[in-house]
Amino acid sequence: MKIFICEHACHALSADTPLSSSSDFRGDVLLSALLADLSRIDDLPLTVLRLASASLRDLPDKVNVVIAEDDDSADVLARCIADADAVWPLAPESHGLLESISRTTLQNGKLLIGSSPDAVHLAGSKYLTSQVLRAAGIAMVPTYFSTDTLPRNSHAWIVKPDDGAGCSDIHLFSNADLAREWIAARSACNVVLQPYVAGRPCSLSLLCGSNEVFLLGCSEQRIAAADNQIHSLGSTVNSISDSDGRLERLARRVVAAIPGLWGYVGIDIIVTEQGPVVLEVNPRMTICHAGLHDSIGVNPAGMLIDMLRSGRCSEPRHHKKRQVSIDVDNGLPRR
Repeated sequence: MKIFICEHACHALSADTPLSSSSDFRGDVLLSALLADLSRIDDLPLTVLRLASASLRDLPDKVNVVIAEDDDSADVLARCIADADAVWPLAPESHGLLESISRTTLQNGKLLIGSSPDAVHLAGSKYLTSQVLRAAGIAMVPTYFSTDTLPRNSHAWIVKPDDGAGCSDIHLFSNADLAREWIAARSACNVVLQPYVAGRPCSLSLLCGSNEVFLLGCSEQRIAAADNQIHSLGSTVNSISDSDGRLERLARRVVAAIPGLWGYVGIDIIVTEQGPVVLEVNPRMTICHAGLHDSIGVNPAGMLIDMLRSGRCSEPRHHKKRQVSIDVDNGLPRR
């Protein structure tokens, strides 16, 4: 099975798509981690498309790198998809990038390694995600557009792109009036508002199959606020205990509420005194996946490929998971 890993920068250029709300996606970190894991699997030819201006160090020998110039990226992208048996999209939800790659893959009759386009479309919108999960009775941070009537019981508000990735372009305001003034000053600004929820920011790393959900990581996210903006400082993979299974049960409910989630999925949550509250759903790899292999002692890409080939995979044997720190500045895991 020949796999083409469709990295978002080339697809964005071919579609003339801006990347302003995906600057925190850390695509190179995720690509390096994914290639390292996939290269350990036999009989799995890998191809990746890179722009001539981009660089990627320490590539495994078995990876075939196709170079594209900016002016021919669309043609080269089409050839890479045509030559592959399966396509693994590696892109943020921003501006429909992940959804577009996923739909293009299926339209070309190729196997999609990832969530369905419809699931990506839903999860890619924080507003739609909030509507669906709250309707399913799942604790989810309420999400509004600026034209909605906002509750008066929140003393601080978060403003973010409805389809943003990571902490890209996230702003904190002390009240709703300031948030709305900031939004009004920006034309064509597709943003949402969420009340600030106090608690411990965490991320759940899942591997989802047709009838299986494996919770591979419960990780703390290191977040800081400066100049009214929210910044990601990194993550500590598997630093959160789920001894009572509450987080796994929450993850299963979220996956059941969004049909079509498959493969790597991330769920951002806030652990409050009243319990965990969902913040957003990422229908793709997240930065925490860069430390999963080292943390759980099992190749997560191998689990996914087993699931792809046989329809199911075995859950990793229970052992003490190691905490692995991911620094977003260099993306290098360290214990």
